[in-house]
Amino acid sequence: MKIEVETVSPVEKKVTVEVDPERVAQELDRAYAALGRRVKLRGFRAGKAPRKVLERNFRDEVERDVVEKLVSATFSDAVREHALEAVAPPRVDVAEQGLQAAQPFRFTARVEVKPKLEPKDYRKLEVTRRQVEVTDQMVSDELGKLQESLAQLVPVEGRFEAQAGDYGTIDFEGTIDGQPFEGNRAEGVTARVEQLRGKTAHFVVTLKGLKIRQLPSLDDELAKDAGIEGADTLEKVRGRIRQDLEKREKRRSESELKDALVKAALAKNDFEVPPALVERAIDAMIQGAADRFARQGLDFRQMGLDLPRIRADLREQALLQVKGALLLEAIADLEKIEVAEEDVQAEFARTATELNLPIARVQQELRGGEARRALESRLREDKALAFLTSEANLK
Repeated sequence: MKIEVETVSPVEKKVTVEVDPERVAQELDRAYAALGRRVKLRGFRAGKAPRKVLERNFRDEVERDVVEKLVSATFSDAVREHALEAVAPPRVDVAEQGLQAAQPFRFTARVEVKPKLEPKDYRKLEVTRRQVEVTDQMVSDELGKLQESLAQLVPVEGRFEAQAGDYGTIDFEGTIDGQPFEGNRAEGVTARVEQLRGKTAHFVVTLKGLKIRQLPSLDDELAKDAGIEGADTLEKVRGRIRQDLEKREKRRSESELKDALVKAALAKNDFEVPPALVERAIDAMIQGAADRFARQGLDFRQMGLDLPRIRADLREQALLQVKGALLLEAIADLEKIEVAEEDVQAEFARTATELNLPIARVQQELRGGEARRALESRLREDKALAFLTSEANLK
């Protein structure tokens, strides 16, 4: 077998493969032998149909299968022999003569590969770290949201005319062009008055009663109603809110710092990336959004979204994400940064604590395969970011 690899661009290789006639003949022999054992042809006992009869009836099918098998096997050999880091399936072009028993079989394959990076100037990056600050106003705002979530609807006393902000208990019947429609009638419905404005249908509404939304007082009773474990007084609730805000702001500050480090490093290391990785990153972003909608009981596919426009809007973000990951991987290689088993076990423990799950369950779900590789890759990326942070000039 002959293999030639040509560099088309930093992220694409052209692989030309020539398979020896002997191997072609062997694969054809195996294919026809297997076919003869499983097919039944009129006039022949099972497994006794001559090769020429099989060729006359099944040549196209057999040659198509043999071509697919030869391409798959020999391209894999070429990838291993030349250490090609393919990131997408190859685009294969079979030579014009196709497959002939006594002739070499030739094909070319274009494949996207990871770029070979030589990172530079990634030490002493100048970036700004935002100081974590939680103000009393931020705590009050969160407490206000909690208060809003515990509000209740109470009947209005001594007033019979609806006002802005009221909720009304109503009976209604609606028509469009004098005709009823599905869902046009209801009794005892609680609705905001504003929801009935601007309709093109004609509604007859009977107001049965009024309610207003009443906020609970900011006191220890609110703390008890909130049901926050270990926070049964208003002061403890304030303390818990402050702790949560400090954690949130710290995570946000660290995320902003990491983004700034990656952007600063990329500014000194420009390179081309495989389009397939960018498209894969966009796929992951869209799938993540679909999963979030699904958790809210919404079907992403039924929302009538303009997916081509969404993909276009996400492309720049995905490109930055892919470039950052490739550069961090190259820096980790250069600095000999590795992930040890204790790093993995520590991440298991952290995840179990965060999700309130038994550590054995987390270990089971991430014990091997793609999930384990993805975890190790993320941990290695985190270590590379920690290295850049330790080397950076932080303001």
